[in-house]
Amino acid sequence: MGNAAEQLQNAPQPYAAELVELDNAEQKLAELREKYGTVPDYSTKEGYKAGKQAIQALTKMRTGTDKARLAITKPHRDFIEMVNQRAKGLVGEVEQLEAPHREAKREVDEAEQRAKEARIAQLRERLENEVTSYLDTAEGLDSTGLAGLIDEAEAIDTEGYFDITKDAEDEKARVLATLRERHAAALERERLAAEREEIERERAELERLRAAQTPAEPAQPTEPSNPAEPSEPADLDDWAGLGSALQDVPAADPFGEALEDLQAVAGLDASQAVDVLSAIQRSDIRHVSLQQ
Repeated sequence: MGNAAEQLQNAPQPYAAELVELDNAEQKLAELREKYGTVPDYSTKEGYKAGKQAIQALTKMRTGTDKARLAITKPHRDFIEMVNQRAKGLVGEVEQLEAPHREAKREVDEAEQRAKEARIAQLRERLENEVTSYLDTAEGLDSTGLAGLIDEAEAIDTEGYFDITKDAEDEKARVLATLRERHAAALERERLAAEREEIERERAELERLRAAQTPAEPAQPTEPSNPAEPSEPADLDDWAGLGSALQDVPAADPFGEALEDLQAVAGLDASQAVDVLSAIQRSDIRHVSLQQ
């Protein structure tokens, strides 16, 4: 094992002969480091002189080493230049053979890309007509129409959209979400409209029953008017008594009183009370007994 290591260590190194000058420079560097490793005091005459000698010696060493490098590598650099030039010519000839193949392939690739883009454009137009258009169709529909439209949209098959299948699935989901929002809004509008209609119906029925229960007053014959005679000032005590008497007279509204009785005693709401009074007026009910 030791012999093998020694043989490896003593084996000739590549370009050993060419590196002799650099080996010598490396040995001299050790001497220069020992001699000039410390910078003298350039402010003194002796130090300035010693420093100049150090600079001259180090400059000579540096430039000499660089010249040795150029001399050693020149044959190799010439060889590398020769290799580069020869390879460059070969590469140029190969490129001449390769270029027509690349051009033919490029034409086919571009044609396929154009066809793909045209196909995708057609698919997107189809997606617009078959899926997105549901939102236009939904304009003005009531809740029933929207419910039917949602059923149709849920049945849309997105498998036939090929290159844009993912886009088709996303658009279908978006359209369905929008339709469901519109359907919920339509249901709420219709509920509120029905409530308003019922309130108006009950109000109209109430007015009709009140009008039917109020007897028509006979027309009073007109008499020729006599010039008004000046009246004497009324006594304040008489006015006070008249006011008290008027407050004790109840308002004549039998229909309203009947509604109040039906709600207060029978526990009916306004709509139910109106229906009962309507039945009484039609003679569907002839007698109602209310007991507290």
